[in-house]
Amino acid sequence: MAGKEGKKKLERYLDDYSFSESSRIRKDGERIWIPELFCHNGHSLMVYGVRFDGLPAIHVRVEVGGEGGPVEDYYLSPIINDPRKEGKDLPEGTHMRLCCPVCKEELRQLVPCSCRVGAYRRAVYLSTDPGELGAVGICEIYGCPQSFVTEDGELLYEVVVEHG
Repeated sequence: MAGKEGKKKLERYLDDYSFSESSRIRKDGERIWIPELFCHNGHSLMVYGVRFDGLPAIHVRVEVGGEGGPVEDYYLSPIINDPRKEGKDLPEGTHMRLCCPVCKEELRQLVPCSCRVGAYRRAVYLSTDPGELGAVGICEIYGCPQSFVTEDGELLYEVVVEHG
């Protein structure tokens, strides 16, 4: 989608973030990644059987086309601004109901996404407590690269599509 309609860009909002071994977001050189993510019920979404550059993948269960659609498993890169994923290819723009693979509940709706009318970004959390306001927002539309990362309610990173 980004190739046809605009240019994908990573916005960085907090230059003084303290990256450490205990940080919820990590940095190795230029690579910024998330070591652990959870659904709103506290289930870990990380799997070690699928890896991206040696890092465990984020596992999300998807109902293709929305509730009641065929179920597929997707494994997403934990690296910020890395669009790699493993799972069935779908037509660009396909709506997906994003769910936790453990409890099967739909991920919480956060904010609308600008990729298409009616699209939303869904939340996966940096801790087992969603009230800590640390989340990654991922779009429910297949092929949409737009996402963001917050911690303590502060926007840290956002992948946006610039339209020419």
